[in-house]
Amino acid sequence: MPANKKTNALSRTVSIKERGPMPVLILTVICSLCVALLALTATMTADARERQANWLADKNKRALFPQADSFLDMNLEQAGDNIPGAITVDLTTSHPDVDQLIAVHKDGDAIGIIIRASSKAYGGRVPVMTGFDLAGRIIGIVVDASSETAGLGQKTAGDPFTDQFKERTADDAFADIDAISSATISSNSVKQSVMEASDALRAFIKKGGQ
Repeated sequence: MPANKKTNALSRTVSIKERGPMPVLILTVICSLCVALLALTATMTADARERQANWLADKNKRALFPQADSFLDMNLEQAGDNIPGAITVDLTTSHPDVDQLIAVHKDGDAIGIIIRASSKAYGGRVPVMTGFDLAGRIIGIVVDASSETAGLGQKTAGDPFTDQFKERTADDAFADIDAISSATISSNSVKQSVMEASDALRAFIKKGGQ
C-alpha cells in the first residue's frame, strides 16, 4: 500500500478514536428522549382512549335501551342484587361464559338487564350483549363479530340475523333461528351466547319470582 494511503487510513482511525464516548452518549440521549416522548404520548392519550372505549360500550348498551339514562355494572358474584323480583346468585361458577352483567335504569328505576356472554366461533370467541326487560323478554342483541370472516361470519352482527332474537323469552329454545349461509359456526356461536345469557337470567329472575 502506498505511504499516503497508509497515512490517510491511520488518520481516519485516530480521528474515530479521538471522538471518545461522545457519539455513544449522543445516541443514548436521543434514544432516551424518544422513549420519554413515546411514554408521554401514551399517557396523554390514555384518557382519550378510555373515553372512546367507554363511549363505544355505552353505544352498544344504548342500541338496546335508548330510553335508559344509566347503566350500572353488577357484580357477577351477586347477580340479581337490587333487581326487583330477583334473588342473589353467583354466576362466576355456574355460568363462566358470562363476563358482564349490567342493570339498566331510567329515572332511578330498573327497566332491564344486559348480559354479555361469549362462545367459540370461527375466528375466536364472539361477545354478544343480550338485553332483557324485567319480564325476561329479549329486547335485542348486539354482536361483536369483528374477529369473524368479512362477508360471512360478520353478517351475524347484522339486523337480518339479530332481529330473529327480538321479543323471544328467556326460556325459548331458539330452535328455529336461521343461520347465516356459509357461516353456520358463527351463527351457532351467537345463538349459544344468547342461550347462555338467557339461562343466566333465569338463574336469578325466574327463581326469584317463584
